[in-house]
Amino acid sequence: MKSFHPTRRAILGSLGATMLATHASTAFSQGGAYPNRPIKVIVPWAVGGGGDVIVRLMGPSLQRRLGQPIVVDNRPGAIGTIGSLAAARSPADGYTLVYGGMESHTIAPSAMKKAPYDPKKEFIAIAPLGFFPAALVVSANHPAKNLTQFLQMAKDAKPEMSFGSWSTATSGHLMMEALKQTKGVNLLHVPYNGTAPLLQAQLSHQVDCSINVLSTVEPHIRNGALRLLAVAMPERLPEFPDVPTFKENGVDVARGPWVGIFGPVGLPADVVARVHDAVDATLKESAIVEQTKKMFFVVEHMDQRAYQDFYLSEVDRWGQYVKKAKVAIE
Repeated sequence: MKSFHPTRRAILGSLGATMLATHASTAFSQGGAYPNRPIKVIVPWAVGGGGDVIVRLMGPSLQRRLGQPIVVDNRPGAIGTIGSLAAARSPADGYTLVYGGMESHTIAPSAMKKAPYDPKKEFIAIAPLGFFPAALVVSANHPAKNLTQFLQMAKDAKPEMSFGSWSTATSGHLMMEALKQTKGVNLLHVPYNGTAPLLQAQLSHQVDCSINVLSTVEPHIRNGALRLLAVAMPERLPEFPDVPTFKENGVDVARGPWVGIFGPVGLPADVVARVHDAVDATLKESAIVEQTKKMFFVVEHMDQRAYQDFYLSEVDRWGQYVKKAKVAIE
């Protein structure tokens, strides 16, 4: 998934090729405490995308805190599964981790006709990072003034109205499928290649609505080009207090695309604990919190066991939406 915000280019320029760092305490056959050599964090998205920015933003703090460098390795493609597969096939020694999330670890494996990996059996969820709030938007001249009106129009429309996504089997696509299945409405899916093309399609009235990441659509909501109908958040956004959440409307979508740090199954428990604690502490630093807020990224904190339970439940939940909607990709 790609997402954009005016502050990101500045963030990337200042960070450059910053490396992450982690430190843990287990010993390996090579001798010495973990880690005794660089750790690779695979980001299965392109340089400059939302995930890449978050990982690099954390780098300086992690390095100051823990001291051992981690190389950021971008391996984009196939909804995040190319890089994730490389991590799953890596030795479970703590030296290859992966930035994963809702698309790469819960939706894509269910939607692909030949899944590249079993998300439950081949990964351990180490530490949450947070999520990108998602927004259901229509053009400003759309007759629906709120979600209730929109849903009624969608039920009555002949031919059916359309919705755009930034690609088939992405979180934006499946969140809309969840809305459709919960509310019993029909909307024609029109996929695009990224959040920016999706935005342009929405602005040029090629689709009736879309669910896009808030950081992408927020400037156009502010300037009056788009109307915000609902957000994927546990609670209403302070910036838009009058806009309801999906949950308020009975749709079980409390988060936009969520992301975290994963590793291949079989990692030593003390390595998992140290990486989790390092990430969690970094995300509590005021400078990191401030920067992520500017990007409309919501940081989340869970202990490792809770995050593992959350992850496994998400695999099941989104897999059911995929199956019912008959979403399939090669």
